[in-house]
Amino acid sequence: MFNAIPTTVLRTYFENPVGRLLEHPVGDYIEVEYGTGPRQLSELQAFLTKAGQLLAQRGWDKLRGHKGVMAAFTQEETEWVTNYWLTKAQRRTDMLYGAMLLPHDVFASLSWKGNGSGIKP
Repeated sequence: MFNAIPTTVLRTYFENPVGRLLEHPVGDYIEVEYGTGPRQLSELQAFLTKAGQLLAQRGWDKLRGHKGVMAAFTQEETEWVTNYWLTKAQRRTDMLYGAMLLPHDVFASLSWKGNGSGIKP
């Protein structure tokens, strides 16, 4: 279950042009804040890799994020997410729980829904 507490209590674990990863000390999950600007594939890879490392370090299995005005995934990003991030070997956990508010941009939303990952919004 996700606990709502003021963001002032959250600690920034990692930040780059893709967004910020915040540690939720009470709820034992990662709060994900996506940026609105342009990004490089290497920045997305670093961002999601750091998220996986934080989950593994803390023994957590939950994350929550808001994709709000995030730009749509490129084909290259979609392939990387599908082939790397979502594989069981990279998750380092049997089950991962997430709550994701989908982006306002219909194309960004479609890029998330159509990634072939089996994730259901």
